[in-house]
Parts: sequence; C-alpha cells; structure tokens
Amino acid sequence: MGKSAKLWPVGGQMRPSFDELLNRARELKPIFREAARDTETNRRVSKRAMQLMRDAELFKMVQPAAFGGFEYGPTELARIGFELGQACGSTGWCGTLTIAFQWMMAYFPEQAQRDVWADPTNIVAASYTPSKQCEVVSDGFRIAGQWPYASNCENCQWLMVGAVIPAGNDTAPGLAWFLVPASDVTVDQDSWFTSGLQGTGSKTLRIDAPVFVPAHRMVRLSDIMAGTPPGTRIDDNIMSRFAFPTFGPTALVSPVIGMAQGALDAFVEMTRSRVRAAKPGMVVPLANSPLIQGKIGAASAAIESAFTLLIHSLETADAKLRAGQTLDTAERIAIRRNQGYAAKQSVNVVNELFSKEGASGSDLASPLQRFWRDVNAASLHISLDWEAISAMYGQQRFGLEPVGTY
Repeated sequence: MGKSAKLWPVGGQMRPSFDELLNRARELKPIFREAARDTETNRRVSKRAMQLMRDAELFKMVQPAAFGGFEYGPTELARIGFELGQACGSTGWCGTLTIAFQWMMAYFPEQAQRDVWADPTNIVAASYTPSKQCEVVSDGFRIAGQWPYASNCENCQWLMVGAVIPAGNDTAPGLAWFLVPASDVTVDQDSWFTSGLQGTGSKTLRIDAPVFVPAHRMVRLSDIMAGTPPGTRIDDNIMSRFAFPTFGPTALVSPVIGMAQGALDAFVEMTRSRVRAAKPGMVVPLANSPLIQGKIGAASAAIESAFTLLIHSLETADAKLRAGQTLDTAERIAIRRNQGYAAKQSVNVVNELFSKEGASGSDLASPLQRFWRDVNAASLHISLDWEAISAMYGQQRFGLEPVGTY
C-alpha cells in the first residue's frame, strides 16, 4: 500500500495525504467484509485486522505529530469510520475507536504519552465506567475494579479506565481517567454475549489486586469536559484542543453511518438476483418493483444527507480550532445534534431495508441481518441518544441551560 502517496509536512515530518489514507482504508474493506461472520463468531476483531490497519498507518491519523502521528482531525476520522463500517460493523467500530483513542492520548501529560508510545506501534482501548476502588498514595494512585464495554481490549497494549479519586489531604475528589498497561489487566472472557456488535469484543476488564498508577498517567474528567486537560499545556499539541464531549461521539457515529451504507449495498446486491410472484405462474425480477426502487432511493438520500451534515459541521469546527479560535456553545451543540441525527437516520434506514428483505434476510449468512443487529446495538450508546441530544439543542435555542454533554 501507499506506493503513490503524496506527502505533506506536519510537525517537522512528512505525512501521507488524506486521500492516500482513505484509499488504504478502502483497500481493506473486502478483507474485513469477508471476515465479518468470523469476527462475530470469535467475539473479537482479529489481530490480523488490527495489523492491517496498523500497516496502513490508520492509527497514526489523529495521533500527535510529536509521536509520529499525522494530526488529521475529526473530519478525517469520520470519513475513515464511514468506510470501515461499510465492511463490518464490529471492525468499523473497533477500528474507528482505536484511531480516536490515539487522539485522546493527547489529553494526558507528555510523560504519559511517552510511556504509551515508547513502542510507537502501541494502541489503546478504553472503558470509562468508574471504579470506586482507588487509593491516593505517594506519587500516584492504586486502583482496582471492573470495567465493562472495553471494545477491542484484547488487541491493545494500553488501557484507559475510569475511577473515582477519593478526597485526601492534598487531593480533590472526582472522576478521572487512568492509563494502565494491558499486562496489569485481566479480560473477562465470560462477558460480552450480545445480539449486536458481538465482534467488537467489548468485554469486561478486571484488576483484582490493586496496581500502582503514577500521577502523570491520570487526567481528571472535569478537565477533559472543560477542555483544559494537561495536554493543552504542551506547546503545539493541537490534538488536545479537540474536546472529548463535542468530538468524541464522532468515533461512534461514523461507523454507524457506514453500517447503514453497508446495509444498503447488501440490500441492492441481494435484490439483483431475487424474483417475486406477479401473479400465479409468473415471477418478475424484484429489482423491477417501483416500491423497492423507491426504498433504495430514500435510503441513499437519508444516508448521504446525514453524513454530509455531520462532515460540514466537523470541517467548520476544525478550521476554527486550527486557526486558534474557540467554539461557542451553539456550535458545539450543533455538532452533537448532527451526530445524534446521523445515528437516528442510520437506524431508520437499516430497519426499513430489513423489513423488506423477507425471511431470507434473517439467514446468519446474510450480511443485511448483521448490519441490522449491529446498527441497532450501536445506536443504544448513551452518546448517540437522539431524544436527549435533540432536546439539548432545543434548550439551547430557547436560551435555557442545555442538559447534556457537548
């Protein structure tokens, strides 16, 4: 891959053009599509799939340039996630999140980033569910507990986990993210048996005996939500300026829109070879049905409009932040609205297509039923709750205090 890559300078080094990275992602789609059923059966994305993404340099896409990354932004992340989700919902979900966590590492102090990227091929998984087993000790913390929903955890060398810091003599209480090496953690193989996204391997992590975490591997959630994590104090660390509550859900929704596109493509392909009874003794191609033709047209419009709306708001925000400006509340909430709307539209599209597929669409060999299960499972993520997000947008428009994260 990458023989014709155009290189552009970033942070004193050269990076591939985004078109080159996008082409690399597209080249992987047939491989991920072919493996989709095995990915689900195995309850995890394969090491090979992760290595292919690593070889394509996708994990460097939003990584800080100081550690070999390319420093593209959420817009490019969304476009990659959209492509990966079309091939396999679970692989798209894990791949996009893993790319995004390389950006979120920019929130941590420089020493924490050095710890993780002492091996530049390392990647990170996360579970933010806070454990209450946290003790403040000299120069750091001791933590233990259980953390569910850690997507792609078995492929990653480092993990971000949440914990509640107790009050201490010189320590304020509060929620925080902690970085721990994978060697400190046990993956509970008896967890994560689900109707959708089973291939994400979003299993529960466990630390039974408390482990030490140095202070520099902790970031307080209050700083992350306020857009003032330690990484913002590192010179030229542009990636730390992309705030988690505003941009983080992009990594969730972009593969979801991709799943909708994948479902539409599968529906069209399956319909090409199917027939229906026109009258006794006569069958006609299903592709000749105006009803089916109309469903395809409506689905494509819904997907493209939702994705275009999302991309436009991300591009506008990216340009402002790179110009040294800040986003106001209305701009941040508009991005959140567009994320929630894209998820809602994706679910609507896939449910409508699946309802027209007939009994054959439920065959486990059919990609459409997998997209149907995956997209409905993915849309349940709290960050994509359309009712809550749309209400938050309405509150802001009325001049009320918005309730939610943005």
